[in-house]
Parts: sequence; structure tokens; C-alpha cells
Amino acid sequence: MTACSPGSGMPRAERRRRLPRALPAIVAAAFVLLHVFGYPATRFSNDSYRYARQAYEFLGDSPPDATRKAVAAYCADTAGLVHRNRMLDQLRYREPGREAAYAARCERKYAHGLEPTDPRYERIFHTRPGYPLVAAPFVALLGAKAGLTLVALAFTALAGYLVNVLLRTLRAPPPAALLGQALCYVTPLASWGGRPLTEGPALALTTALLLASVWLLHGRVRPGAALFTGALAGGLAVRYSTFLLVTLFLTAAAAAAPLFVRRARHRGTWWLAGLAAGGTLATPALSKLLHLPGTTDSLQDTFTLHWTRPEISDPWQALLRLNHHYWWQWLQKEALAPLLLFLVAVGAWGVWRRSVPVALCVIAVGATGFATAAAHPVAVELDRLYVAVWLIPVIGVPLALDRLWRPVPGRPPAGAADRAEPAAGSGPAAKLHGEREEAWRQAAD
Repeated sequence: MTACSPGSGMPRAERRRRLPRALPAIVAAAFVLLHVFGYPATRFSNDSYRYARQAYEFLGDSPPDATRKAVAAYCADTAGLVHRNRMLDQLRYREPGREAAYAARCERKYAHGLEPTDPRYERIFHTRPGYPLVAAPFVALLGAKAGLTLVALAFTALAGYLVNVLLRTLRAPPPAALLGQALCYVTPLASWGGRPLTEGPALALTTALLLASVWLLHGRVRPGAALFTGALAGGLAVRYSTFLLVTLFLTAAAAAAPLFVRRARHRGTWWLAGLAAGGTLATPALSKLLHLPGTTDSLQDTFTLHWTRPEISDPWQALLRLNHHYWWQWLQKEALAPLLLFLVAVGAWGVWRRSVPVALCVIAVGATGFATAAAHPVAVELDRLYVAVWLIPVIGVPLALDRLWRPVPGRPPAGAADRAEPAAGSGPAAKLHGEREEAWRQAAD
């Protein structure tokens, strides 16, 4: 008797419909496996130490014990980095390793915590409890670095899946949606998102806000409003300054959408504008109520090297001068290899041709990366600061390629998302959508 694989008796069309459902999970699993392989190269930074210390405090450790454990994790990882660098040194690679001695010296040096220890700098991290709180159970099970990294990696994998869902909501075919998910996993979004930092959770929650915005623009008010509210609440707990910018820029995008597209003048757009504006107004009020660090504190942090030097009297003027030099040199470097600018332009064109209101939201959220870099013009952290810009090509490039592919009879025309069609579910609309998808698959084969 010949063994049959599961589903071998299914019609070919049914197997085609099933395959795309499994592919997003397969792509996410491949991404996780790659990061597991690259885990030794993941850096446990000064910021990671501070999140680890908070996680241990959430687990019930006293501040001195939490500091000691977090310092031990930092020193062990730094000793591992020293070992990796020595193995690549053409003169010292044969020398015996002294990593244990290095870690011991490191722990003695930072017995009272890593510098800087100014309370004003420590306060910045105390306003970001979301990430270490979620990571605390995993830190208890796996240790500081592995626990924090696992949570960041899970959020980054979720962000790629949400990109896939967003593109499918825009009627992108399955290969285009998978391409968007894959791009999320191979760009700096993933290289930063997979580190033990807040970038992973922030990326997932920002992508969730974008998906909620698309749902609202499509008239799906209840799920869109619920997702928007939940993602914003989580984002404020992870890094409230970032999500203040996101809601501000989304407010502008939602206000501009009805000016560009008359069909966008509906209840979902007004809900998006109201929710984004509400978040923009509520965040500063909450910050003032809880006495959270503000813009002036952020500027002083930048220009005093985390308060290791005296505060300056003109931080805004210094910011303008530094930005002038900063962006001019950035443009010169980009001119030598303008990959990012090219992909941003292609991505913006692709999403604009698919749906102008959605394009306004995607471009607005991506622009928060440049705004963040302008507010903290620190050259050594540039790619980390503007990493959100990569959301524009991740979402837009698959749509651009889909538009450039040979037209297929029965496929939804470009710009169909602007008509805010109901989501596929049941009834004639769902049947028509299924027929279009099947026509596309047959042509692709």
C-alpha cells in the first residue's frame, strides 16, 4: 500500500489555496532560525543592561541584586565580544583566551552599575516599563540576554506577519504579501528588532497602528479602533516619545486623506483622525501628569552625553546647528550608494498608486524615523534612529512590483483599495474575491 501525504487527495486548486496560509509561518520560522544562528553576534548593550535590571526588579529582586545580575550579564557578553574580536586578530588569534578574567574585572569595575548613573538619565528608562515587564518571565527562565532577545525577536516576527496581513488587506496577491514580510525580516528593521532593545516591540506596535489605520480607512471601524487603541496603549508603555510622534504624523495623514481622495470622506477616516489626534493630545498630558522627561530633557541628554557634562544654555540652537551639518553629510554619504533613498521612492510610489490615503499613513509613519533622527542627531546611532523609514519600502515595494507585473484578467485594478471594499468574508463580494485570487494563481502557474 502506498503511503499518502496529508492532503494528497485534495483537488489541486484546494492545495493552492492552502499553501499561502502556511507560508507566512514558514517565513517567520526561517527568520527566527537565522537569528538563533546569529545570537552570539547579538550585542547586549548599555541600554540592554538597563532593561535587564528593570526585569529583575519586576521579578522581585532588590535594586542592588538586580543591578548585580544585570552587570554580570553585560560583562559576560562583553567578554564574549572580546573573544570574538581576538579570534579575528591576525596576530593574537592563537593566544589563550582570558575572557573569564575580563568578565571578573568588568563586574568589579561596575559593581554599583554601568555608567552613566545620573538620575536624570536613569529616569528615561524608568518611563519604559512595557518591554522589561513582558520580558521578565523569560529573563527568569533563560537569563538576561536570552530572555530579552527572545521577546524582541518574537515582536519582530509578529511585525513581519502584520505586514503580510496589511498587504493582503490592500488586495496584494499572496506572493507580494510574502515579499513584504520577507523584506521586513531582511532589512535593518529586523537587525535592530532582534536585539535586546525596545526596537522589536516598537516595530510590532507601530505596524499594528498602521494595520489599524488601513482597517479604519476601509471602513472596518470596530476592529480598527480596537487595534489602534490597544497598540497605542502598548506603545506608550514601551517608548512613549516614539508613539507621540507616530500619532502626530498619523493625525496629519488622516486630515490630508479627504483632501486627496473624496472617497476617503467616511466614518472610518474620521475615527482615524480622532483616535490619532486624541493620542497626540493625551500623551503630553499624561507625561506632564506623571512628570515624565520632556523634549528639553531629551535635548540636554543629547548635548551633555547623558549628563556626564554640564547642561548647555541653548539646546534648541545647538540642535539646529548640528542638524545642518548632520543632514548635509548624510546626503553626501547616501549619494555614494543611495539604496535607501531609491527604495523609499519606489515604495512610496507603489503604495501611492495602490491607495492614496493608505500611502499618506505609511509615508507619515516612515517619516517619524527621520524626525527621530532630527531630534537626536547622533551620527553613531543614525541607522537605529531612523529605522522606521524602512517601513515605506517594506510595504510599498511589493505593491510597486505587483503593479509592474503583467496584468492578469480578474485581478483587482490598481487603486481598488481606495474604494474601501468590505473585507472578504461571505456573500457575493467574498465569492468575487475568491474568483480573482484563483485567476491570479492559475496565471502565475
